[in-house]
Amino acid sequence: MRNWLGKRNWFGNRAYATGAVNATDPVQAYRAGRADEHQHIEHDVAARPTKAELDAAYERGRIDERKRHRGSPLIAFVVLIVALVGGGMLYLAARDGSFRAAGAAVDNTVSTSVDKAKAPITTAADKTGDALQAAGQNLKKDAGSSGN
Repeated sequence: MRNWLGKRNWFGNRAYATGAVNATDPVQAYRAGRADEHQHIEHDVAARPTKAELDAAYERGRIDERKRHRGSPLIAFVVLIVALVGGGMLYLAARDGSFRAAGAAVDNTVSTSVDKAKAPITTAADKTGDALQAAGQNLKKDAGSSGN
């Protein structure tokens, strides 16, 4: 929050920048604007900017706006994922007739996927446990035979 003399306010835009006009009084601001409009200022034709100056100013403005409005790719990715999941749920709800049936279908798919993922891990853990037990038995046999 800054003052009203050309600096930004809470909403990020500029308030009235004329020093003599009370920014909170819209009637006074309107009258000051109308007075400016009726002054009919003569402009010097030679003082007009050239096409190159206008193009340079335009490019500077584009660059400034691009800097101000750049987005976060991570947030955009998260929003995309949420939108895809929401769209998928809406599709399932339309296909199955209700959100309850769609949720049950998603739960069934997730549990099936988890079971499929657990199977190789469980098998590998069982094989590793059997191998460790066999190695332990071999160590006991070797230690018992060398102790005699």
